[in-house]
Amino acid sequence: MSTILTFDQGNSSTKLVGYDSRSGEETCGAILRGASAMSTLKRTIEPLSIDAAVGCSVSGGNLAALLELTGAPIQLELTPATAVPLRNRYGTPATLGADRLAAAVGAASLCPSEDLLVADIGTACTYDFVSASGEFLGGNIACGPGMRLRALHHYTARLPLVSGHFENIPRYGTTTEEAMRSGAMQGVVAELMLYSGFGRNRRLMLSGGWAPEIAALLPPDVTYEIYPHLVNFGLYQILIHNYPSLQVKTNEESFA
Repeated sequence: MSTILTFDQGNSSTKLVGYDSRSGEETCGAILRGASAMSTLKRTIEPLSIDAAVGCSVSGGNLAALLELTGAPIQLELTPATAVPLRNRYGTPATLGADRLAAAVGAASLCPSEDLLVADIGTACTYDFVSASGEFLGGNIACGPGMRLRALHHYTARLPLVSGHFENIPRYGTTTEEAMRSGAMQGVVAELMLYSGFGRNRRLMLSGGWAPEIAALLPPDVTYEIYPHLVNFGLYQILIHNYPSLQVKTNEESFA
């Protein structure tokens, strides 16, 4: 099976997802973290036939070394100079997080010709806007739920340190801990509702570790989709955009 490997390198780990070069379907995945990253990568790719590897990084880590280790004949790191299948209207493209752009490309590939709100709910929340005409319009950055709760504890004298990961998050808290959890989690929900036009003006696409918990708090009439590997899928689309012969070759092979 011919594979395209994608690397989404964050601040604490790298998310590896492999895609079938012919169908674009996910075929493998792994989390690369710390001293074991290289050995985990070697074990994951050992049985694979690799056509290409592509990645992006927001941490300035060892992405180049990971790409090199794949031995892929085509290796691409997403930078501000890389061609993408969206018109980038960001005023300072050199400072735009590569993961934000990749996620926007992935979302537009899944839902073309639609106005989109692409929300990555993790350590930080990023809310990015993609137009139906294929333009990346920019977006907003805010604190994620965990960061909000840690900040409340750190910058006040008496508020405790609590986790947002809780089975039931009420609309209104009746204890201090509930009020903090609800304020952090429902605050993100309020931002999603505002930026998506209450789920009516823009299709809502969610990614990031907090996405399932936040999605559970959305009103029942709001339509959304969760894509855990939206950045990786966008990287796959960017690679194909830059090397269209890859897809042409594998399509020809499938009819051989």
